[in-house]
Amino acid sequence: MTEQEFFKNLQEKTETVFYQSEIYTKNKDKNWFYSICNGPILRHKPIIFGLNWGVSNDPNYEGHKAQKTYPENIDKNTWKFKSHVNTYLIKYFGYSFDEVNYSNQCFFRTPNEKFLSYQDWRDSIALFREYVEYIDPPYLIMLGRPRHLNNDELKDYRKIGYFPLGSKRRSFVRLGTLFDKYTFGSVPHSSAHISPNTHDELWKILKENLK
Repeated sequence: MTEQEFFKNLQEKTETVFYQSEIYTKNKDKNWFYSICNGPILRHKPIIFGLNWGVSNDPNYEGHKAQKTYPENIDKNTWKFKSHVNTYLIKYFGYSFDEVNYSNQCFFRTPNEKFLSYQDWRDSIALFREYVEYIDPPYLIMLGRPRHLNNDELKDYRKIGYFPLGSKRRSFVRLGTLFDKYTFGSVPHSSAHISPNTHDELWKILKENLK
């Protein structure tokens, strides 16, 4: 199955699940819809992912279209986020953002994750798992905390804390095995309220422990 064929298959499944989901049932008038990935699918390359795709909660916002076409290029609207991740990917992993896969654990768009129910997460993780298994990455890096993955999905879970000098708050790198096979690590999202130096130290710790 080609990347385009796989995308079409997953897109059709996603659309079916989305229209049966609690998030859609409660927000039919919002046109939030769903996305699957940002950029082309690169098999056997790392996956970078977050929690879920965002969307504006402005009452004047006209909505977002469902992603139905295979993305040949990376969406330029992600440049600020892409630039942040690109710095650490190149420095510690030898990849640029253009050479990895980018997606989200939940394909459903919302202004923030609080709009999603427990069942929304359960439904969407099954779709994300198909995406991961098709790509078969050497490892995955999550931006954020894996609080919606259960013990069957994320095993061998552990975390490493980092105390920035002069700070009273620890930040964490989290590690484990995803879906019984894939090496997993997470660091705070680029929007987290931590210093550039702390981001850098956490990515360094991630690199040293992502095995």
